Amino acid sequence: MNASITVPVHRLLFAAASLFSASSIFCGAVEADENALFSCINKYKSLGISPDAALNECKEKSLANCIKSLMGKEKVESSAGKVREGYLIDLGDDNSVWMDGPEWRDRGCKPVTKGQSRTTRIGDPWNGFLKLEWFRQGTCSKSELKLGGTYSLGEAKNACELKAIEED
Repeated sequence: MNASITVPVHRLLFAAASLFSASSIFCGAVEADENALFSCINKYKSLGISPDAALNECKEKSLANCIKSLMGKEKVESSAGKVREGYLIDLGDDNSVWMDGPEWRDRGCKPVTKGQSRTTRIGDPWNGFLKLEWFRQGTCSKSELKLGGTYSLGEAKNACELKAIEED
């Protein structure tokens, strides 16, 4: 038994056009980056460089442009997602950039005290100790948090590499 389904060609073309149109709407923002990437690859291919090598070279160039665009700009951390209390901001694994409670509150945020934190005690047994605590995460009313200071070369490189990984 060989069952076959026949679909008129105009319906297939309509479905394909609809999918293409929907993908154009949803992917419009990505299209400019893809066009730049393809243009770069074609430029290198025209010089006789293999497509794989051209892709690697263009990705490096894209990373360099990202780093240049961040250098000297104010550091901003974007939200990891929306939670009940607002937007969750995660400062990452490097605990040297975590903020204490007053720093979070000065920026209009609330530290996540049940999350990761780092505690230090300063002082001495005769005069008493002061407990200082820094928090990795906070919840904010806005989806971005200005951290103050500007990107160093290493910070810009790290931010661009993370952005490239998230896009893949």
